[in-house]
Amino acid sequence: MLGKTHLAVGTAVTMAVLKPGTLPELLIGTGAAAVGAVISDIDVETSGSGRAADRIIGISAAAVALVAGLEYFWKVGVWDILRSNSSWMRIIIGSLAFIGVCAFGKMQPHRSFMHSFLALGILSVIMGTILPLAVPYFAAAFLSHLATDIFNFKKVQLFYPLQGGVCLRMFHASGLVNGILFAAGTVAAAAEIGLRVWNIIR
Repeated sequence: MLGKTHLAVGTAVTMAVLKPGTLPELLIGTGAAAVGAVISDIDVETSGSGRAADRIIGISAAAVALVAGLEYFWKVGVWDILRSNSSWMRIIIGSLAFIGVCAFGKMQPHRSFMHSFLALGILSVIMGTILPLAVPYFAAAFLSHLATDIFNFKKVQLFYPLQGGVCLRMFHASGLVNGILFAAGTVAAAAEIGLRVWNIIR
């Protein structure tokens, strides 16, 4: 699947499953889901891999910046959750560790380490160091990425470092099904987020 499809489907699935009940949780969850949905593809090994990595970093930075901006201008409660569940030291150490794991993953073949349960576990633990509330949203979106990729024609090394992988060979990453999933995921994500906001503010 393409990155935009992973983003749409991952966010939709995560919001539908976890149903955040407060505005801070919705913002944190949406940001964590956006990162979790696309971070696996930082290992993409095409001629445009640099641009793909830049897009993933851009999405991650945009998610963090959006949450920070909403907190700064409207005091939605994210800072209170950070202050009571984390610390600057944990945020700095966790962020450096997260970047380090992603840097290692970027050097691995596509759909190997960064598409494995091992990477999911390591990055989720690191995310828990930064902010425990974000972990289920990050993990659910990461899992949605793995789940959609196994339908493609290239094996996904879910049990890295073991050799071999899983692929169902049902459709190509950028074909018709990708377009359908992107459209459906975008509509579903917007509907889920809208529903969560409506339930929170009413």
